[in-house]
Amino acid sequence: MKPMKEQREDLIRITSKTLFSLLHSVIDANTFFTAYNNGKQNMILSAWNAEEQLVQEGSVIPYSISYCSLVGHLAGPVIIEDTLLSPLTREMPITSNIGSVSFVGVPIRLKNGDLYGTICAMDRAHTFTAEDAERLMHVASVVAGLIQLEETTYFDDLTGFLRYSALESIYERELDGAPKSVIFMDLDNFKEVNDDYGHTAGDLVLQSLAEAIRKAADEDWLLCRYGGDEFVIVLPTDDPKQVRAAVERLVSAFRSENMPFSAQEEPLTLSIGACLEAGSLREYIERADTAMYRIKKGGKAGMGIFRIEDQQAELDMRQALQGGELELHFQPIVGAEDGIARSYEALLRWNHPQRGMVSPVEAIAAAEEAGLIEQVDLWVLREACMAQRILQPEKRIHVNITVKSLRDPYFVELAAEVFAQTGCPPGKIEIELNETTQRLDASHILPQLNTLSQWGVTFSLDDLGSSSSSGIGLLQELPVHTLKIDRGLIQNAQTNRISRAMIRGVVAMANELGLSVIAEGIETQEQREMLLSLGCSQLQGYYFSRPQPLDKLLEDEAYSWKPACGE
Repeated sequence: MKPMKEQREDLIRITSKTLFSLLHSVIDANTFFTAYNNGKQNMILSAWNAEEQLVQEGSVIPYSISYCSLVGHLAGPVIIEDTLLSPLTREMPITSNIGSVSFVGVPIRLKNGDLYGTICAMDRAHTFTAEDAERLMHVASVVAGLIQLEETTYFDDLTGFLRYSALESIYERELDGAPKSVIFMDLDNFKEVNDDYGHTAGDLVLQSLAEAIRKAADEDWLLCRYGGDEFVIVLPTDDPKQVRAAVERLVSAFRSENMPFSAQEEPLTLSIGACLEAGSLREYIERADTAMYRIKKGGKAGMGIFRIEDQQAELDMRQALQGGELELHFQPIVGAEDGIARSYEALLRWNHPQRGMVSPVEAIAAAEEAGLIEQVDLWVLREACMAQRILQPEKRIHVNITVKSLRDPYFVELAAEVFAQTGCPPGKIEIELNETTQRLDASHILPQLNTLSQWGVTFSLDDLGSSSSSGIGLLQELPVHTLKIDRGLIQNAQTNRISRAMIRGVVAMANELGLSVIAEGIETQEQREMLLSLGCSQLQGYYFSRPQPLDKLLEDEAYSWKPACGE
């Protein structure tokens, strides 16, 4: 595969040569060329010669003895009537080679003011004018705009690495069918840097990590900032030894880099997963991510390879998705006073043919282990959207979507397809952010949440009041609509003044911020009355209904939920 630098040069070459063929009709010149310079060398990226070949495409000379250096030094258009006579050029070796020509050159300047290179014209008979230079400036502006557009569209602003959409495009164009492997890297304990020192400090860390990756990488590696502190690297080999050697180089470069905040209490380390075999870029990334996730769960700071032969979990979960073993059960969220369903929470169930009903926690863990969690999350979203069309709740269907999906821009694209295919308004779906989501650095998921929010999707902070919840701090960072009070806090509230005070505080805060509140885990009439007195207007729990399949739910007359006193 071509390095990104060469792909960019190809784009500039094709565009500028097309423009040169048009320029020839208004500027009488034998030769037009575009050059890139880095202060040391001057490379001719594209050349257009009408008759005599004055400039050869691909040639390289020292920058200091090139005509282009005059343009860079004077920071503006340069017009020379005769290069043999001008004191600026007559002593240059290139003049001895080419002979007497007239020359005009203009700078290509990027948006930040940096000099990228030059666009020039030469001719033996025609003397160039200021009007000719102005026309070349228009071409230089087009090329600069093209470079800027490519930078914005294809490259991450912070690290200069590819965005995922650009990686996907290159994969489809050049890598499909070629030997390759994918490395998925995550920076351990990065959240603590953002929390303790702020996002500006976090950006410095990510830039240092990107520099370490760049130092370790070969030219034909594709480097992608996947999101937050996660990086994807595509290697042009599927040889396990070469992949392991690449990982060792990455880790060594990371350890050698002078990383900011490396002396913090929880040190910055790398968790790395790799995949050597898959059917698509998405599958490569999902499998490498799964291998990385195992390293995270096992204590961080290590490397793992996804091995298909070891993945019975993948076979089981694929069968579950394709064989109709997954189903959603729905639990009503009711008005505290009248017990009438306002919303529903969709809860995943796995009816395994040998093991029977598998718990939701185990089902999600199996999907993550199999590298299929995004497919399961999309299945949940699709089923919930179709159920919404049937149930038509006053408010919304709540769904639980995992962190691994929410941090992935590709998942958002697929979610848009689900809304379009099912006809479910996005405003009728609320995604619950559980304690696992809350422990994640918000920068991982905020761009995706903002996109979903713009469509109308809303978000709940779940498990507030549980021992592991850190959700309150995310209210300033994420587009939250609803606060859900954890059932553990509800269970203690009747006998514990602190629990009651915490519930009252959450309700008061929600009222101040214009948010909804839902209390979970209601099991008795006494709990219902207590929560009513504390200001909770929406309740959920076995006292009203257990989660039920959709067909069973539809049997309940008029969807009016009477207290299930025997439960």
